[in-house]
Amino acid sequence: MGGMQREQQLALAAARQRFADGGALAESLLAPSVQRSWERSRQAGVQPRQEPHYAPLAASGPRLEAPADRRLARCVRDDLDHLWAAFGGRQWTLFCVNADGMVVAQREHGLADVPVLRPIQVGRRLREIDIGTTAPACSLADDTPALVRGNEHYLDRFAAVFCLSVPLHGLDGEVLGALDITGTGERDAELLHGYFRQAALSTENRLMVEHRPCHLLAVQHDARWLQSPLQGLLAIEEDGRVRAANRVARRLFGLPRRGPLPLLTLHGLFAGASVHQRRRLLLAGPAHRVRLDEDHAVYVQYLRGPLAARAGRGTTATARGAGMPSLRAQGTQAVRDAVAAHEGNIAAAARQLGISRTTLYKHLRG
Repeated sequence: MGGMQREQQLALAAARQRFADGGALAESLLAPSVQRSWERSRQAGVQPRQEPHYAPLAASGPRLEAPADRRLARCVRDDLDHLWAAFGGRQWTLFCVNADGMVVAQREHGLADVPVLRPIQVGRRLREIDIGTTAPACSLADDTPALVRGNEHYLDRFAAVFCLSVPLHGLDGEVLGALDITGTGERDAELLHGYFRQAALSTENRLMVEHRPCHLLAVQHDARWLQSPLQGLLAIEEDGRVRAANRVARRLFGLPRRGPLPLLTLHGLFAGASVHQRRRLLLAGPAHRVRLDEDHAVYVQYLRGPLAARAGRGTTATARGAGMPSLRAQGTQAVRDAVAAHEGNIAAAARQLGISRTTLYKHLRG
């Protein structure tokens, strides 16, 4: 830590104690979300010099009882693995909390050597009234990425901790949880923000894919961003109503950032498209360009139709080996299940089924 940063941290510690004793804070001292968290911590009676308090884990241990928590843990798993491979290390942990601040998924190494971080475990809630200001608390409260390092934490005990978090959003744009990296030491916060934002979008896309009763469409201005965390996703009900849109799609179409979508149909959303283009919206095939108005267009790709039952990877190949009916006899649903199992990746689904992409498209159209 450089001399200037060390002085800044000492100034923060002194300002925090004055604040805890009833004093005011300079407006430029903290990021707005962190300052609001300090204010909530003080109102809750938290004192900087106290030890963090963690509620005991449930008798059942780290089991997740709520289906929504299990779904979130399942959808965030791959992104936690990728982030851990890039940024994990001793005395660091990556984890996901739900909207109540409870840890639902985690990767960690060496926390046994860091008593202040050891209590971070799946099934435990990280609440401001117990441990003061943390990055997940700021992200959940303000729906914004948060960085809390050193004495920006409200407890003296966390003076050596670096904590960065980004929010996760559900089908209606609501804050569903947060993705966090916490450890002792320093990291490049700007670099981490970029990667964690991408991981959050990827997790949210998986949550959209799991919304099984709807057609799923991918949209983007640039076709190269399809099949990436930056793709927009639309969930369309059988009657054509737009049920949900992820954050990217909401921006692309100028929809409200959060909250239930207004009553809107797929054809209404693409009112500027030609009749031919609108007819192709729910047809499988390569991404195609669709006009929104005179000045704007997006690429649209149909990912899958509504699914009645959960698909499992490898089920088609297993069924063939057991003398089950042929792919043609199983029909279009088997192909859709394979595409859904691979999250819309047509090439991967075709490889699993042992057919060409052209043949797969024919089955989907049928």
